[in-house]
Amino acid sequence: MQQIPSARSEFAAGVRAFMPLAMAIVPFGMVCGAAAVAAGMSAWQAFSMSWIIFAGSAQIVAIQLLGDGAPLLVIVATVAVINLRFMMYSASLGPHSASLNTRWRALLAYLITDQAYALGIMHYLEPGDRSLRHWFLFGVSGATWVCWQLATIVGILLGSLIPQDWSLDFILPLTFIAIVVPLLSNRAMLLAAIAGGLVSVLIVLPLKLNLIAAAVTGIAIGLIAEKLGWAK
Repeated sequence: MQQIPSARSEFAAGVRAFMPLAMAIVPFGMVCGAAAVAAGMSAWQAFSMSWIIFAGSAQIVAIQLLGDGAPLLVIVATVAVINLRFMMYSASLGPHSASLNTRWRALLAYLITDQAYALGIMHYLEPGDRSLRHWFLFGVSGATWVCWQLATIVGILLGSLIPQDWSLDFILPLTFIAIVVPLLSNRAMLLAAIAGGLVSVLIVLPLKLNLIAAAVTGIAIGLIAEKLGWAK
């Protein structure tokens, strides 16, 4: 006999679906926390960034820009460009969350991550009653949030114990390499990465604007390559 889904069972299923992701999220969160301290941020500032931005790649970039003394406007603009993908996630989840009230939609919008979106949209597309599946998404994304914050705190504490002459600058490029390389699964992604990398290195702009130019260029090249059928 098929069990009738409930809010509790959907939430529990979401938390269980998150568990395998913890192996990747914990070390990444620790790196963000340690890198923030190494960049000169206080423990409270580093933790505040973690729950306000709540986006690993954007936090890493923001930390790098802060360490380089970039203006606040440039940091905010760069983080916004990096997080533009969440607009696509919202558009995709919108039809499934249309019946929810504003508080629910705001909560899920804040908590959404790449991993939570992937698991959530797959669950929404499964056959059956979808009326309570936002609880599954809440379970995945809520567990991700808690895990990320705890990992960041550990990284902050460990980072504060490391002597300042032990430079942690190498953490940032190594982290980006670890994030980007697995995504280069087709020619469009590869061309986007190459184009963005070349622009960031070869074009020199004031206020670190070459990073924004690199992000926009990479996205544009990737979209063009996909339109031309090179995404294979």
